[in-house]
Amino acid sequence: MDDQNTKTENNLQGLGVAKGIAHGEAFVMLNRELKAPVYEIRTADRPNEIRRFQDAIIKTKNEINSLKAELVAAIGESEAAIFDAHLMVLEDVAIMQETMALFEKESFNIEYCYMAVVDKFISAFEKIDDPFIKERIGDLKDVSTRVLRSLLGIESVKIGQYSDAMILVSSDFTPSDFSLVDKSKILGIVSEKGSATCHTAILSRSLGIPCVVGVAGVVEQISSGEFLLVDGYNGKVYVNPSDETLSVYNELESVHKENQKIFDASLPSPSKTADGCDFNVEINISDASDVVEGTMNYCDGIGLFRTENFFLNTASFPDEQAQFETYKAAVVAANGKPIIIRTLDLGGDKNLTLMKELHKEENPFMGCRAIRFCLDHPEVFLTQLRAILRASVYGDVKIMLPMICSIREVERARVFIEKAKEQLTERGEPFNKDIKVGVMIEVPSAAFTVDIIADSCDFISIGTNDLVQYLLAVDRVNEMVAHLYEPYHPAVIRTLDTIVSSARAKGIPVGICGEIAADPIFTPLLLGMGVTHFSMSATSIAEIKFLLRRLTMKEAVELKNEVIGMKRSRHIVNRLRSFHYESLRPFVK
Repeated sequence: MDDQNTKTENNLQGLGVAKGIAHGEAFVMLNRELKAPVYEIRTADRPNEIRRFQDAIIKTKNEINSLKAELVAAIGESEAAIFDAHLMVLEDVAIMQETMALFEKESFNIEYCYMAVVDKFISAFEKIDDPFIKERIGDLKDVSTRVLRSLLGIESVKIGQYSDAMILVSSDFTPSDFSLVDKSKILGIVSEKGSATCHTAILSRSLGIPCVVGVAGVVEQISSGEFLLVDGYNGKVYVNPSDETLSVYNELESVHKENQKIFDASLPSPSKTADGCDFNVEINISDASDVVEGTMNYCDGIGLFRTENFFLNTASFPDEQAQFETYKAAVVAANGKPIIIRTLDLGGDKNLTLMKELHKEENPFMGCRAIRFCLDHPEVFLTQLRAILRASVYGDVKIMLPMICSIREVERARVFIEKAKEQLTERGEPFNKDIKVGVMIEVPSAAFTVDIIADSCDFISIGTNDLVQYLLAVDRVNEMVAHLYEPYHPAVIRTLDTIVSSARAKGIPVGICGEIAADPIFTPLLLGMGVTHFSMSATSIAEIKFLLRRLTMKEAVELKNEVIGMKRSRHIVNRLRSFHYESLRPFVK
């Protein structure tokens, strides 16, 4: 520490994707790209070469399963399911078949054939402007590197096994890199690449590891052994922080911990504002296992069940019974409280195995996905609807339709819902005949026709992640333009206000299930607009519930009226921050 105090402090800026503060020595992970050698294989050695490939695939599969099991024990099934995608990439039939075909044709060594095929797939994917495909490129690179290491006989060495805890610095930290590190030794993560929705961000948040991504040239600017301070709240990285900076952050870290205790203490309290207005804090889930024991004692329901994650773990569309069992488990876990089940949101930004035909589109992210895919594939849609309807017997289930663009889509979807009801009636299957149906507003055309769409639905939920992206024409996982992804942009604020006011004029309740629902800076503004349901990860419930209970509707509405007239993002965010500080100052540090 004494040595580091003599060095000049250097401040780097990135994107904070996992909250928290960490300080300690840096360990720079140099991503040296492995190259596959190329040489000819004699005819007599060909069977052995094929066995070598099979053994490498099996070894890699065992490594991935081992890492998944380790993370399941630490953070639960849902987040660890990231590695199910890795297993699907590993066993991709097209890659396997093309590798063997190339080997049969050229007689080159198997690792050369395998990497040649992988590189071809990566080149094809890189031409597709789609956030999900970009994430899958990372998966493919990650998995293929594992296979190549196995074929080359390069053993992985566990970093930090015999050293003190450290802050990991990398140009591109991948999910598999977690297997190279003793997770108890990871103080924080800093990466040049990445986004708020990347796998590393998701795992970091789940493990409680402060993480900053999008730090340009970070590997060149930091050396192993240098002392770092990572601010996961504001996306700042301090290299050789001064005593003054360390003192400020030590105090800040202590304050955060004390405040969290205060937030947690409010969990059992009713969801009412200071002047007695009701609101709902709900959780987003991908599986029943996401509902940790005791969670439903302090939250008001499940505001979003992402059903597509169940589909991502299968090589074919799951049948009705399998879906029914999955939905029923989630409904039972809700323990009598409302649960909104979103219909299949597969397509351009989801799943390579089930949706291969979509890759032919120029821009799959705006192509045949979500409700469009469901309406074009009646049997897939009807199967899911029957499964959801059957699960509605076990609790307060609502159906939500994603990526709605017009009332016509809602009307067509309702025809399918009625048909599914008729099919169940013919079979003598029980279901809730009066099940509520809502829509997710996440594209501009729907945002500005809510008054029309509301005539055919019972509730509205705003998916702000996609809505902001579409409104601002910003790919939120593209590091080059990530800084332009601004939820505080006046266009976003005005659009949200238009959506909520239009829905309320029709007597329709409005919820938010995107990232900003869990943003304590943004929450008072949403309340002032008239949002009544806030759905988020379970870890954010305590702070948001505490904040909403301290506000009055009068204060929130006044804030909304003030902000709606502002012309610049920085003015908006500064006002929201000051309001947040003023609101909490009497109660927390």
